[in-house]
Amino acid sequence: MNDPYEILGLPPDSDDETIRRRYLELVRQFSPEHHPQKFASIRSAYEQLKDLQTRLHHRLFEIARTEGLEPIIEEVTCRSPRRRLSLQMLLNVMRKP
Repeated sequence: MNDPYEILGLPPDSDDETIRRRYLELVRQFSPEHHPQKFASIRSAYEQLKDLQTRLHHRLFEIARTEGLEPIIEEVTCRSPRRRLSLQMLLNVMRKP
């Protein structure tokens, strides 16, 4: 799986507006008629990062892939206003194949 931040050429701490502007810039540069594969990867990356919830899911799965479940549990339980629900949702998603 390609890193959506890398595809868009953005740092992982980018905000909504920065992501949107970069997406529009790349869409103008790589039109679907001339660069269909590149356009598809740009669109896919933007879909993964276009809002805060999808960025959070991406971050949590990236942590799980590189560091295991303990840092995720710590991050979710320390930062989420609804700890039990967020942690349970995360664990349910992690258990799916």
